[in-house]
Amino acid sequence: MKISSVALAIIGDEVLLGEVVDENIHIVSREVFRLGADLSYACVLPDDPQFMYEHLKWMMERFDWVVSTGGIGATHDDLTKQVVCRIFGRPLVEAPEVIRALESRIGGPLPEKVLELARVPEGAELVTNERTAAPGFIVGNLLVLPGIPSLVQSMIGVLGEKLSGKAFHTLVIHTMLRESEVAESLEIVQAQYPSVKIGSYPEMEAVDHKVRIVLRSRDSESLLKAQGSLLERIDK
Repeated sequence: MKISSVALAIIGDEVLLGEVVDENIHIVSREVFRLGADLSYACVLPDDPQFMYEHLKWMMERFDWVVSTGGIGATHDDLTKQVVCRIFGRPLVEAPEVIRALESRIGGPLPEKVLELARVPEGAELVTNERTAAPGFIVGNLLVLPGIPSLVQSMIGVLGEKLSGKAFHTLVIHTMLRESEVAESLEIVQAQYPSVKIGSYPEMEAVDHKVRIVLRSRDSESLLKAQGSLLERIDK
């Protein structure tokens, strides 16, 4: 089975300026991991239409799927829709079903700024949003979502219909050794089992261990062998 490669673009000056702490990479990466695909790349893009255009286009050519979060609201710095329209050479059009949903929620007629929430690139596949009625959308291999983490969480499930993959298996080892004391063993075992991803994470606040070692692989047999080899080398 083909393993889908996924890239994520977090869009917004507010993230680059440190005014907002991004949570969406965590939400998206967990869903991609759960589906057995690979999140191969992630970046934060400024509210600069030319920069967004060039970088999103590069990402779409390089990866099977691209997810973007942010920039689809109704304020002056929400530019993602316009950039996507430029990439695909499509106009922004009003989605009648979105207008009906918005009118049902807040009443009509809708103000111009609210109508902007109902405009999507022509031919886009809508990703419904039950919480606010303003949708995300899919064009080509690009999934465009709002920037609010709770909305991303409620809408990211659409990836389940798009990605192909094979689930990872995970094993965890806790040790009282310092990271420097297990580094050589990790390097040796990683070389022995290249299909196993091995990460070590010092946890300063833990009382029963100093380092958490995580082993992940789509190959359960190699994963167990790597675990055994590592345990033989370190004193838990």
